[in-house]
Amino acid sequence: QLNLLLPHPTLHYPAPSRPPKHRSSQQARGALAQQLYLSIFGHSAYSSLPFFHQFVKKSEKARKVAHAVLHVESMIGALPVHEGKILYMGCIDPHLIYGSEVAIDASKALMDQFVNVQLAFFRRLLGLSKTSIRVAIYTETGIIPLQFRWLNLPLRALAYFLSRPTNTFVRAALNESIDLDSAGKKSWFKGLKDVINTLCPHYELPDNTTLCSASDSTVLGDFNKAIQTAVTTWISDELNRVSKRSYLLQIRQEPQENGRLKYHISCSSAKPVSCQSSQSIQLMLWSALDEIQNPRHRKALTRLITGDHSLAVVRLTWSDNHRLQVPHEQRLCRFCTQEVEAPEHALLQCPHQALVDLRASFWRDFKSLHPQGLTYTTVMDQPTYVAYLASCRPTFAVLAKWVFEVLKIYDGTPLLIPREFLRDSRSR
Repeated sequence: QLNLLLPHPTLHYPAPSRPPKHRSSQQARGALAQQLYLSIFGHSAYSSLPFFHQFVKKSEKARKVAHAVLHVESMIGALPVHEGKILYMGCIDPHLIYGSEVAIDASKALMDQFVNVQLAFFRRLLGLSKTSIRVAIYTETGIIPLQFRWLNLPLRALAYFLSRPTNTFVRAALNESIDLDSAGKKSWFKGLKDVINTLCPHYELPDNTTLCSASDSTVLGDFNKAIQTAVTTWISDELNRVSKRSYLLQIRQEPQENGRLKYHISCSSAKPVSCQSSQSIQLMLWSALDEIQNPRHRKALTRLITGDHSLAVVRLTWSDNHRLQVPHEQRLCRFCTQEVEAPEHALLQCPHQALVDLRASFWRDFKSLHPQGLTYTTVMDQPTYVAYLASCRPTFAVLAKWVFEVLKIYDGTPLLIPREFLRDSRSR
């Protein structure tokens, strides 16, 4: 009935030279260029993206709410990750998904505005930098990538529309949208099909005739499972794309209640190469984020595991005003200058005395807290053992403290940059 009460129609296509005449309750009503309908702002000036202003306004609102939530840290200190995730879902996520069942025609640039709010919030919560790998946000917190939320909600809406009787407005609107798609014209249903083809190409909707005649949503099949498969495939592809920084993520395991270890993102490979088993990826909050109470230690370990640390193997990946990009094999340790300065070298191998002392102290604590734990030997694969340490629940806290202190020592000494990669060697 709400549609009948609207005093003026709104055009969602280029305005004709002669405006159409509309009458409501025996009164002429002029067409409006913009309209606020159920808090969703539409504008006819953007014929290809009628909800352009809706995206802009909601992304701005979500960003302001995210800043307000994070501002609580100035009063209580660092916000725990679990509680931060709850606040995100309750305060920020509603703005990021508002109207997604209707406004599904977002361009990539507009969708990126929403995704950037999600990324910025969780990077701040986890203590990661703006240059951290995006996929780490999802593997460490268990949050669903926003673009897939924007696919799931319209499909749920479609399931509801199909369950309504044919004499209701919503079902009539759906059938008309499907008919427009059949005629090769733009419609809500056409936009939904485009999004499915982009994000979830292995899922197919029934043909238009079947949908128009359907009396319930069973014809859609299990679209939730299809979306979950698409999410795991996307995460697997992202991990492979940034494998030089995500190799510890791929082989890190999650301690189970029975004492066994299970791959946190369930990659089948036992070595730091590419993720092979996308179907077994399970998004969940990394248990260490709850176990480690000291926020500085927790953030240091998170940065190390996600490849967002300050060691040369990452920092010398980029060029800046003072240096060129340094090849991987020349990103040497600033102390021993013998091996590539990577997490496994800094923790297990570097002979710098301060690091040796910290290493000895950690081994004592490790054996005391976890007597059954594996003892490191030089024949072991170093990245695999570092990932193993990040999988031992009894020693999460002492491991995080050790990582924090090791990175602090490295941060106190400038990077070792070969002179041939300095932009102006004479200034050094």
